[in-house]
Amino acid sequence: MRAVVTKHFGQQLIFSHFSVEVEQGSIVRLAGPSGSGKTTLMRILSGLESNEEPGNNDFLSHRFAWVFQEDRLAETMSGYKNLYYSVGPLSKKSAEEYFSMLGLDDISKPVSQYSGGMKRRLALLRAMLCPGEIIMLDEPFAGLDDRARESACEFIMSMRKGRTIIFSGHDADGSIPADSTIAIQA
Repeated sequence: MRAVVTKHFGQQLIFSHFSVEVEQGSIVRLAGPSGSGKTTLMRILSGLESNEEPGNNDFLSHRFAWVFQEDRLAETMSGYKNLYYSVGPLSKKSAEEYFSMLGLDDISKPVSQYSGGMKRRLALLRAMLCPGEIIMLDEPFAGLDDRARESACEFIMSMRKGRTIIFSGHDADGSIPADSTIAIQA
C-alpha cells in the first residue's frame, strides 16, 4: 500500500509530498517527537483527515480499526456493551475470556468505574475485535504500567491474524515488534 501525503494546517506545512509505503500484513511503527505529525499521518491514511494529494492513497480501499489517543468509550455503558455495540454480537463467555486475557475483570461494570489503564485495555480489545484490515494504534500503551503493557502487547500479537498494524508511540512504547519504522521529523 502506498500514499503520498501533503498537509497544511493554516499556513503551517506538516507534510510535503511525504511518501508512505507499507507492505500488507506488516507491523509499522511511526517514530518522531511529539508534535511531528504521527497522529495526523495516521488520520490521513485512514481517511479521517484530508490529504492535499488527492488520489494518492491506496490505504483508503481497506477497512480500519482504531485505538485513538483518547479511549472513546461510552462511559455509562458496561465494558461488555461497549464491545457489543462496536463489534457486534459477542457471547458473554467470549467477552469474559477476552477481558481475562487483558487483566480486566467484571464485564458488567460501567466504564465510568474503570481506571485509566482499564479503559485503555478495553479500547485495545475493541480495536482488535473489529474486522478492520488495518489496525491503527495511536499511542496504544498510554497510561499502562509495564505489566499491563506486556499483556496488551501479547494480546495484540495473538489477535493480529495477519492484519496490518500501524502504531505510534514514544520510545518506551516500542514493545510491539515492528517490521519497519517510518521516521517523521518535526
